[in-house]
Amino acid sequence: MKKINSVLLPGEFFKTDFLEKIEKLKSTEVDTLYLFDHGKNPAGNDLEVYELIDGIYKLYEVINDQISLGVCVLNINARPLQELYNEYIYKLLEIKNLKLGIGTGDDKFEKRPNFSNEIEKIINEVVDSNLFRKNNISLFIGGHSEKKLNLIKKYSIGINQWMGTKKSFEEKESIFAQIDNPKGNLSLCLKADNPIFFDSELNYEYIYILKDSNREIFFETIDNIFR
Repeated sequence: MKKINSVLLPGEFFKTDFLEKIEKLKSTEVDTLYLFDHGKNPAGNDLEVYELIDGIYKLYEVINDQISLGVCVLNINARPLQELYNEYIYKLLEIKNLKLGIGTGDDKFEKRPNFSNEIEKIINEVVDSNLFRKNNISLFIGGHSEKKLNLIKKYSIGINQWMGTKKSFEEKESIFAQIDNPKGNLSLCLKADNPIFFDSELNYEYIYILKDSNREIFFETIDNIFR
């Protein structure tokens, strides 16, 4: 079974050699280029970080629909609800074949406001929107709570695991396997320089977490993933 290989781009991806890195990615069989939603670079406060929507637009201009774009994941609680819709969700739904991940956020990398937006209401409105169907949008959620696992089943959407344990992944896999025609993938984020794979009968998506690096190391990392 052919693997689905995608990458999560690091915070300083657009700082230097952006176009050269894109051409390198175009030469591979990468499925999706993901961006994260952080106000600070998780790799260090002294490093730059892209703004999510700005980054998506930059990629969209040069990809020309050759590679899918994605968000892993949009923090639905970091902004007031109307701003979340007007400045993020509605704009993202305009991107054809986008893989949209949403999550409730945590304080692992940075402290952000918590506006306590209701994730189920957002899921329901996204999957019911005309743009979701028209632009072939995929939707998945990040997390492992019982509530989120129940939402996967209720709305037939995908789910992502950020590294974690095989046991936790197998729980998600068993639920996902029961879904007919899911609206998103089962995916696993894993370190590009030390990936830990889980055996599965399902064709789940590998999302390799790339580190900020110079062009030479970036090219080497991509070659190792797609060799």
